[in-house]
Amino acid sequence: MIHRVRKKHAMTATDSLLLAPLQRLPVQFNWLAGAALIMAAGPATATSLTLQVTLPVIETASYYRPYMAAWVERADDKAVMGTLAVWYDMRLKDDLGKGWLRHLRTWWRNGGEQLALPADGVSGATRAAGTHTLQFKGGNMLSNLPTGRYELAVEVAREQGGRELVRVPFEWSGRAATAHAKGDKELDNVKVSIAP
Repeated sequence: MIHRVRKKHAMTATDSLLLAPLQRLPVQFNWLAGAALIMAAGPATATSLTLQVTLPVIETASYYRPYMAAWVERADDKAVMGTLAVWYDMRLKDDLGKGWLRHLRTWWRNGGEQLALPADGVSGATRAAGTHTLQFKGGNMLSNLPTGRYELAVEVAREQGGRELVRVPFEWSGRAATAHAKGDKELDNVKVSIAP
């Protein structure tokens, strides 16, 4: 049973604005409306994000597979919410592959330098040209991502090659959505799909 606020407790102006719509409802609906407000302020209910990255075939005498970082940042202020994937040469002696990660400049400056690598579920080997699909389900940083507008940033850098950054805007709201962007040289198509 829901008890109404007693008259002896003073209500602030904010309380009265928030509770005004609830006071017009019958008492049995107040708990349901309150629960809906609490759920709307929490993380979105989307359960998976699929990232599809296409690395183009580049005709050159010496082609090295690119290093890649993918992360989520807020659309408004570019604050990094978390890293989803990092591809680098994990086979080099003495972890020399990590040294090349600084060439992913934007990712490196925005938190990549502090990431302890190899990171379980994040680190992976470099990939050859072609289309690569990465699936992210609950259990990573997405499970705590609040509802809002974000960008999925994908940055690649290649030894004796170029560097490119592509941002794909998306809305994390618990609804299915698809967004894509296209790179110029080092990246081709980048597609983000969200499934509830």
